[in-house]
Amino acid sequence: MQTALCLLLPAVVLADSPWPALNRVLVDEHIVPRYQHLAAATAELEEHSRKFCAAPDDAGLADVRAAYQDTMDAWMEIQHVRFGPVELYLRYNRFQLWPDKHNTAERQLSKALAERDTAQLAEDKFPYASVALQGLSAFERLLYGGDADATRFGGEGQDSYPCLLLEAIAHNLARMSADVYQEWTMAKPSYRDNVLEAEQGSSHFESSEEFSARMLNNLYTSLQFIVDQKLLAPLGSTPAEANPRRAESWRSRRSLRNIVLNLEAAESLYLTAYSAPLKAHKENAALDREIRRAFDRTLHAARDIKQPLYDALQSPGQRQSVEQLLAAASELKRLLGGPLPSALGLSLGFNSLDGD
Repeated sequence: MQTALCLLLPAVVLADSPWPALNRVLVDEHIVPRYQHLAAATAELEEHSRKFCAAPDDAGLADVRAAYQDTMDAWMEIQHVRFGPVELYLRYNRFQLWPDKHNTAERQLSKALAERDTAQLAEDKFPYASVALQGLSAFERLLYGGDADATRFGGEGQDSYPCLLLEAIAHNLARMSADVYQEWTMAKPSYRDNVLEAEQGSSHFESSEEFSARMLNNLYTSLQFIVDQKLLAPLGSTPAEANPRRAESWRSRRSLRNIVLNLEAAESLYLTAYSAPLKAHKENAALDREIRRAFDRTLHAARDIKQPLYDALQSPGQRQSVEQLLAAASELKRLLGGPLPSALGLSLGFNSLDGD
């Protein structure tokens, strides 16, 4: 990905506006491949859920859990993009309602399991059900809740409601993922078309600079999300005061993996799009090196934690490692939120997390 933008670098530097070339690389090498991956992963999740529910057993449950892990990996790689087709029809929150400050997903799931209204699971009705019931958060609760062994999902040939709900969520995720990818690439006009035509003004953007700035905003927001919601919220002041259940995906013990994948995606976004135009100006070369080192430090700190975040938060021996990750991520966030936009001449504008 970085190679492609380096090849474009002379044009980026010499053109009147550097943003059209940068946006093309952003779309074709960063965004679209990640939505394509998400569409493939959710299609697998739907297929494994269908096979499991035809004859629930432990092996099938393990396959669904593996497919869920792959889907979460794909979602973490594109979670930082918060606008475009994923924003339509509340899709972003329908993929994953988190953080869930009011425990809405738990309440909605308990209500659904008690009422067992199968009519609500129909393809034309489920997208209008509670957002909290439709996505990855509810799916995780079904798969990793306290009594989530294969017997919970019924036996062969039975219409078990938990299994019907599992299939409905998987189908909903697959359909949304396919729709988002299609709208980015094949719709007439596609969202990609709108981005690439932005320099002349499109129905979505007044200029190419606006899209470049919004993606930079999303890059910064991804670090803000990691620092404020994924680390500070569950950390507490001491191991005894930690609240590990406020961590993302704590039931499946993949909170730390989510953070690593978020950081890798953020680093890729920076290197793919913003590093080359930044260091094209000699006076910014030091800042580019500083940001690269900050990514290295933060990723190293995350990978150096040996326990699941749920356990590390409560462990006196590992808690210091979590605090080191928080410090490194906070410094990276500072660099991406202040020096980088200033050097590029882009404004971050309104942050979607402002007011949280």
